[in-house]
Amino acid sequence: MQNGLQMQTQINACQISRIQSNIADKNKKVAKARFCARVAFVVGICALALFISACDKKENNEFNKPAMYWYQSILKEIKFGNLEGADNFYASLQSEHINSPLLPEAMLILGQAHMKKEEYILAEFYFDEYLKRFATARNADYVAYLKLQSRFYGIKNSSKDQEFFSVSLMEFDTFLERFPNSRYVPFVQTMQVRFVLGQNELNKGIVNVYKKQRKQEAMEKYQDRIDSDLESATKPKPSHLPWYVRMFNW
Repeated sequence: MQNGLQMQTQINACQISRIQSNIADKNKKVAKARFCARVAFVVGICALALFISACDKKENNEFNKPAMYWYQSILKEIKFGNLEGADNFYASLQSEHINSPLLPEAMLILGQAHMKKEEYILAEFYFDEYLKRFATARNADYVAYLKLQSRFYGIKNSSKDQEFFSVSLMEFDTFLERFPNSRYVPFVQTMQVRFVLGQNELNKGIVNVYKKQRKQEAMEKYQDRIDSDLESATKPKPSHLPWYVRMFNW
């Protein structure tokens, strides 16, 4: 009986030892697999970083390319909505191929792309550069109209800028003097009227400021700048301002 118990104990000990050995082997395999996975992950991250770095380096070191290469790169970046990249490729096109016939085309395309994205200052820059360097008798009025249009759409960002209104109205007058027979005259006149109304609203706000400060001379000065005849003829509605803006507005 005692011998039987000893044998049974030995068997159980052997089984436990075997189970523990199996568990240890499994733990080693799991640990090894985890280690391999971590190594693979780190290697993958490093490879990706090297790839991105190589791509950036390649892009930054691009030079001495044909004009068509830069032009197509500009179009590609515009298509993807990356106007900053398109501007960079334009800089390369201009620096390497200053006399390329693709340069004025790129200017117009970039100007319209920036206008579409509501980046009106950059849009105006490209149209202005085109007018200075490449405008002809056939298209000068069109590009000048695009430039004025970019100013017109950008008025919401400069609604309290007196210089913006003054310069813009001067440019409207210049357009109407230079291109009296242009097909774009009616559109320019409409924008001009709206600019005058915007300037009137700005001057009204300044009048109210000086009125609160009891500065009679300054108040009368800006009161005289308001086009009363146009106000009476058009009877414009005040610009809509959200209540949280109105609290801090003039």
